[in-house]
Amino acid sequence: MKLIGFKRNDFTTREGVTITGYNLYLTYPATGPEAQGMVAEPIYMTDAKLAKCGLDAGKFKVGSEVTVQYNRFGKPDAILFQS
Repeated sequence: MKLIGFKRNDFTTREGVTITGYNLYLTYPATGPEAQGMVAEPIYMTDAKLAKCGLDAGKFKVGSEVTVQYNRFGKPDAILFQS
């Protein structure tokens, strides 16, 4: 996957809890018999999840290759930047 952009997105839940993090915009090659080109996908990573990965926004580099790890519920849980 390639990081093509990111944007700060903080919000407050209905319960009054403030969630802080980033929308990350990724692309990857489309697969399957009826697919062509690239697929674009947004994911949301909280500051807490990014800190667990040893990351902050200062380390985001547009154009970087990344690997996203998902939890058992299919939600993004970690992001690893390729060197």
